[in-house]
Amino acid sequence: MVSSITSRAISAGDRVDEFDLIRRYFAPLAAAPGADQLRDDVAEIAPGLIATTDAIVEGVHFLPDDPIDTIAQKLVRVNVSDIIAKGGQPEAALLALVWPKARPHAQLGTFAEALGRDLGAWGASLMGGDTTATDGPLTLALTLTGRVGPRGPVRRSGARAGDDVWVSGDIGDGWLGLQAARGRLDWLADDMRSFLLSRYRTPEPPPLAFAGMLAAYASAAVDVSDGLVADAGHIAAQSAVRLIIRAPEAPLSSPARACLASSRIALEDLLTGGDDYQTLFTAPVSARPLVHNAHRIGEVTEGAGVIVHDGSGRPMTMETTGFRHF
Repeated sequence: MVSSITSRAISAGDRVDEFDLIRRYFAPLAAAPGADQLRDDVAEIAPGLIATTDAIVEGVHFLPDDPIDTIAQKLVRVNVSDIIAKGGQPEAALLALVWPKARPHAQLGTFAEALGRDLGAWGASLMGGDTTATDGPLTLALTLTGRVGPRGPVRRSGARAGDDVWVSGDIGDGWLGLQAARGRLDWLADDMRSFLLSRYRTPEPPPLAFAGMLAAYASAAVDVSDGLVADAGHIAAQSAVRLIIRAPEAPLSSPARACLASSRIALEDLLTGGDDYQTLFTAPVSARPLVHNAHRIGEVTEGAGVIVHDGSGRPMTMETTGFRHF
């Protein structure tokens, strides 16, 4: 699921959990076994063939003045991260483009060129879609298919007590990049701000080769879009286990560490901010010598939910675990 930079005002009485909404209204429509009752980020629409859809909306998932080529790249990568997290290789894409009448048509060429280039870089190509105009914001949706091996997609539901918890790459850079775009990190060095801004605009999911390792050794996996803690909760819920995360072991970039050292940013912000598009996964202890390009940050135990430990081993109290879509 794609995380967001804003949320509309909703009264406490009207607050709806996204996943309760899905269970109530849409899961009853998903009768095919490959839909997995809509409990995961992908559907297996035929043996070995998976599909995902993510949408991004101006003012919600990207800023109105973000460069149009980076918007195209972000659209591709928020979907690629879902396919890779399931152990798949991207294949074909369908685009739904809702273009604002007030946005210059000259930008369409730049958007299309960037879209095609980035799809190709991830091994996919555009196969079709739909376009229309609107008086509202730029709205984009991509449906992306991928191929998985004989085990099928790596679901959220396979974690077992005793497994290790791993994450593929740095956490918090996307959220920090949004803060930079909003002018909230002006005290940070220019090169660090530029780096973080690039991570917000053009996320860097794990490389394609990472999917093969996941397919071979991961017991459960999810892409980190709503926040590390929130997405760990999805594995915990679907696998009926507890995930213990050791906060100091979460991988952080040099700019993120500089932000923490300033005491103006809290580690909780980085663990819950979202927009990372890394892969969080579990794997048996026996797989430790075989897991590569990932960081071990915790373990799976009996129980429920997610517990995050600080540097002293004490549970951290968090106001939120990640972004809420509704």
